[in-house]
This record gives sequence, C-alpha cells and structure tokens, in this order.
Amino acid sequence: MDRVAADAFVYAKASGLYAKAFVGARAKALFECSHVSDLWSLLFADAVPLEPESRLAQLLERRIAERAAADFVSLVRMYDKPDPLSLAILSFYDCGNIKTAYQSVVSGAEKPYLVDISPFSRLHDAAWPDIGAMTADSPYSWFDRVPDAGERVSWENRLDRQYYRGLWSALQSLSRRDRTAVEDLIRDEIIFQNILWTLRMRVYYNMTEEEILPMLAGADGPPDMRAALTEPAMAVMDLPLDTLSAWKKWKYFSLLNPETPDGFWELDPRWLDLQCRRKLFHTAMRRFHQTPFTVGALIAFFYTRRLEEYLIRVAAEGIRIGASENQMSEFVEDFDA
Repeated sequence: MDRVAADAFVYAKASGLYAKAFVGARAKALFECSHVSDLWSLLFADAVPLEPESRLAQLLERRIAERAAADFVSLVRMYDKPDPLSLAILSFYDCGNIKTAYQSVVSGAEKPYLVDISPFSRLHDAAWPDIGAMTADSPYSWFDRVPDAGERVSWENRLDRQYYRGLWSALQSLSRRDRTAVEDLIRDEIIFQNILWTLRMRVYYNMTEEEILPMLAGADGPPDMRAALTEPAMAVMDLPLDTLSAWKKWKYFSLLNPETPDGFWELDPRWLDLQCRRKLFHTAMRRFHQTPFTVGALIAFFYTRRLEEYLIRVAAEGIRIGASENQMSEFVEDFDA
C-alpha cells in the first residue's frame, strides 16, 4: 500500500478506534463505576472473570495495556515503511519492558507480563530472567544485567533519556509537513518530563543543579536540542519552593498549584504532573482531528490511547481507595476536551 493510501486507511481506522475510546466526554463513564467489575463490563464484551477486585484490577490494567499497544502496532504495520517517529514511539514499550523485567528479578517474582509489540520489539523477551540476553544486540545492550540498588535510578533515567533523545532525533528526520503536525506534542512531552524530573529531584531528594542537569533529556545533545528541551527546567533550578510570587515570570506558571486560602504555598510536583498530563493530552486530542493523513494523527492517536489507559488506572484506583463521587468528578472534569 503506498503512503497516501496508507495514510487515508490508517486515519479512517484510527478514527473508528478513537470514537470508541474513553477519553474526552466519554471518560466520565469510567468514573461512574462503583466496582472494578463494572469497569470491566464497560470496557470489554466478555464476561467478568471470577477474581477478587484487587486481582481483577490487575487483569484489567494488563488487558488495557495490551489493547493500546496492539491497536498502535496494527496501525503502524499498515505502512510498507513506517515513519521513524512511529518506530521511535514504539520503543516506549521496550524501555518499559526492560524496567519491568529487571524489577521482577529483584523481587523474585515469576516471569512478568511484558507488552507485546511484535514485530517491532528490539528485545528477546524469551531470555528472561537473563537481562543481558534480553537486551543483546539491541540499542539497550548497555543494560546488560540487573543494576545494583545504588544504580537503579541512574540506569532507569538513562533509559528514559535514550527514549526521549530518540523521539527528538526521529522528529527532526520527518518532512516539514509531518514535523509541523506533531512537533509541539513531542517537544512538550520532553519539556514536561524534564521539568518534573527537576522538581522531584529538588523537592524529594534536595539535589543540586549540578546533580540534576545530567539527568535531563537533551542535556547531552547539541546546543539547539539543549535549548529547545531543557531551558524551561533550567529556569526553575533556583526558584524558591515556598514562594509562589517568585515563579510568576516562568512560562508554565499557570500549571502550578495555587496558594491555600490562608496564603500558604509549597510546590506540589504531583499537582504539576497532573496539569502537564492534561495539557499534553488536550494537545493530542486536538492534533488528532487537525492533522489527518499525517504522521501527526498517528502519533496523536498513540497519546490518546495512553490517556485512556491512564484514566482507567485512576478510575480503578479510585474504586480501590473508596474515593467519593465528587472527587472522581472533579478529577475527570479537566480531561473533557
């Protein structure tokens, strides 16, 4: 199938899948469920497994992850020669599978569930629990063993940086039309991740700029990459974590948590994480409709599937902890794009 025909076919199929997804206005239905079994019935046509709610939630989350990956893989396979950005996006699953694989070895668990992205995976899943054999002859061959306890954060961060650098490099290789359709989505995700890494390291670990900078995606790249991806994070390295007024000139000030009624403020990375997700996914949902027949539509579809998976996980967790109906409604309100 030539590229033009494939673009049209992929957008038509993705539109059908998108229409059935629980994002936007449809997401509210997830948060109206009272039990995990209700969620299962909402999402799947088959009978609810006879399992305790906690185990059922695990099965549901696994099934949703399987479906999201399978849908994206099925669309990418429509192309005789998939674009480099879609292939780079698929490495999201390889990086996640490496983390899951080594963590299961550390915990002594049975072989874990690994997301299947055949034929695009670069890993040898059957080699588990030999992490080195799993990653052999792949871009992740440096991850050749279970990292020691003191290495795990830095190794996982290196995986994340490798993934985001791959996204940025793939983006630059696209035609101007395709790059324009998706650039803000990719750029914003990397910027937001760098901001969140920076502030988590400051708030939770009291790390310095010298310690944080090497952990930022793009910090080790050429000057134009560093400027595009790290400057918003660099801008908050020294801002006080307890004085909101000091942040007013920061580009993403509107995403910060507000002061309490009595004027108290302390930066909340969890609030910022949620606001970044909302902004990113609103962009993805707009881009899906605004850029048909481009790489942008396919990548936007991937992000909407990630949004749906995230919302389903939150809904299941809300049921588990007994969140009130008002709490659930307030959470989903801003995702109604």
